[in-house]
Amino acid sequence: NQCYTVGSTRWEYCDVPSCPPCLGANSEICGCQEVMQSDYRGTIATTVDGEECQTWSSQTPHTHTRTPENYPLSGLDSNYCRNPDGEEKAWCYTTG
Repeated sequence: NQCYTVGSTRWEYCDVPSCPPCLGANSEICGCQEVMQSDYRGTIATTVDGEECQTWSSQTPHTHTRTPENYPLSGLDSNYCRNPDGEEKAWCYTTG
């Protein structure tokens, strides 16, 4: 379920490495696929297509409800790739 805006992609998956195995994995380096990378807490902040990620606390250029206040346990820091809502893997809103 990807949403698109005119002329740009609203959000996109990130190229976060998957951790094999998940047990004892460093969540700052990789995301566990068994939990769809919801554990990832690293600093990757670009999408698979190289788009810069929008800061989670910002409503520009895309308005959204995936904010640190609404998802306090999801690590929505800065503009880092995360998976707060059960998508296939870590993602972010784009700045494009």
